[in-house]
Amino acid sequence: MESKSHTIATPYEGSGQEEQQEVRKHGRALIRGRALVALGIALLCVFGLVTSAVVLLNPVTLDVPITKGVQELNFGPFGALMAAVSWPGFQPYNYVFPLVAIIGVAALLKRVVEAAFLALASLASGLDEVVKALVHRGRPSADLVHVIGHPIGYSFPSGHVTEYTLFFGFSFYLVFTLMRHGWARTLLLVFCAAMIALVGVSRIWLGAHWASDVLGGYTLGLGVLLLVIWGYRGWEERKVVGTTDDRWRQ
Repeated sequence: MESKSHTIATPYEGSGQEEQQEVRKHGRALIRGRALVALGIALLCVFGLVTSAVVLLNPVTLDVPITKGVQELNFGPFGALMAAVSWPGFQPYNYVFPLVAIIGVAALLKRVVEAAFLALASLASGLDEVVKALVHRGRPSADLVHVIGHPIGYSFPSGHVTEYTLFFGFSFYLVFTLMRHGWARTLLLVFCAAMIALVGVSRIWLGAHWASDVLGGYTLGLGVLLLVIWGYRGWEERKVVGTTDDRWRQ
């Protein structure tokens, strides 16, 4: 009597190649996000310390020499670069650019969930206004440092830095975890990282914020970014587990 061999079906058996690639892509995203999540937790704690120092100590004696040192950087087109970096963070451009990016991700790339989390990251930057209203710290004054333009509102934390860290930070995360390796991916990663890194220098160089304002913006932005990434990773996990369960049921 001829014996029959039995094989165990794998969860992905019979699924299309595109579905398998999608599952692997999200699996890689889960792994790559852990380092950023750990960094976000640490920086969120630092934000609390920086806020306490600003409220209780008012570290202007440290901020002034840092600002003067940064403002001494004025070689070649450096000044134009600093102004250009800050430009997208002013109204109404700080609403227009994120909206265009969100629509592009949802409509052109067909990534509705990613677009929703990108919108959440952008909206969460409004938390800096809440902190500003509570801290009531004044802007740098022209009698202490060079002030370009007429910045209005309170100073701590830097709204530009908070907004850039959240919007470009989550954009960096999506590009890093979801895009295939290539020149386009590299260009987008460099652009997002450069905007985050340079905006802090830009705000100090323009005399719009103290260095401690910038530090507060970075730490607040990364701390909130942690929560957005954590929520997105939770959706990824449910999608991967759900896809796996569906394969076993078939």
